[in-house]
Formats: sequence, C-alpha cells, structure tokens
Amino acid sequence: MKKTLFGLMVLFLVCGLSACFDDASADMITLDENRIIQDQSFDVELDDWGDVKFVSYEPDNSVDFEDVSFFLTKDDMVIYSFPYYCENNSTENYVGLFDSVEAVDFYDVNNDQFKDVIVIINYVTGAGPQGMTPRPRARIFLACNEKSHQSFILATDLIDDITNNIEEQDLTISAIREYLENK
Repeated sequence: MKKTLFGLMVLFLVCGLSACFDDASADMITLDENRIIQDQSFDVELDDWGDVKFVSYEPDNSVDFEDVSFFLTKDDMVIYSFPYYCENNSTENYVGLFDSVEAVDFYDVNNDQFKDVIVIINYVTGAGPQGMTPRPRARIFLACNEKSHQSFILATDLIDDITNNIEEQDLTISAIREYLENK
C-alpha cells in the first residue's frame, strides 16, 4: 500500500512539475498584522527554505468569499505565496465562507524527504444551525524542487481522495496521516 502511494505520488510530481513555480510576486506582498492568524502561524524549518514562518492569513472582510491564504516569511518579509485552491482565491462556488484554520501540520506526505504542508480549514455554508456549523476541508501542499529552488504544488487529487474517504466529523491531522500511510 505504501509503495503504491509513493509510486502515485512520484507520478503526480513528475506530471505536475510544471505546476511548481517560483512565486516572483511574493516579494511584493505586504501582510497586515491584524489578519495573521497567530495561533495557526508557526516558526518551522522547511528543507531548502531553512528557518521560516508559515503564516495563515485571514481573508479581507471587505471582499466577498475571499479564502484564507498561506505564506512563508523570513525576517518579516514574504518569500513565498502558496497556491490558491480556487480561482482568484474565492470560495463562492466551493464550500461557503471561510470560518477558521483548524490545524496545520508539516509532514512528508509522499516520502520524498521534504516536508509537505497539511492544513484543515473550516467553512460555513449558510444561515441557521446547520449552515453555520463549521465544515472542515483538507488542503495539502506538496514540496517540490525545480531548478534547485523549492516550491509547493496543491495536491488536488489527494485533497479529493481525502474528501471522498474521510467523514467530516473524523477529519483531523492524525486521520489524514493515517489514511495516507495506509493507502
């Protein structure tokens, strides 16, 4: 099972290398300290990046359906912007409104000796008791190297697989890790 997952991940990475990119616009981003989700932002050592801060960044309240964003910073400067899940970073046709970042984990998902990033994000979908109950969604960013520079790709196939195979009420970092390890 682990070999199958590793083989699929290698294939995914080979096919998806064109999605690896150096986000040249990252150095032009200025973060508003008030929008940084402090309890879900972490100092971490990430392979080629070295000691950096992973920043979870709240949507702008003045923009309808804006999703959460993620960045790497060093010395209070943005050095990398993670890819968005939806076009224009909008949740309008996805899962509702951003509620919170529940968890962040740095874990080598595909056994390539690079730390990947797993995030669980909560969304609300409407009004009333059922609609306002936060619904978790996983997001997985796989580390990849291109031209001796590390970046991350959004692992949409793995995200879809997790969404289809782990019930919302059971979606935790440990459940995601266990599912991926036994796949």
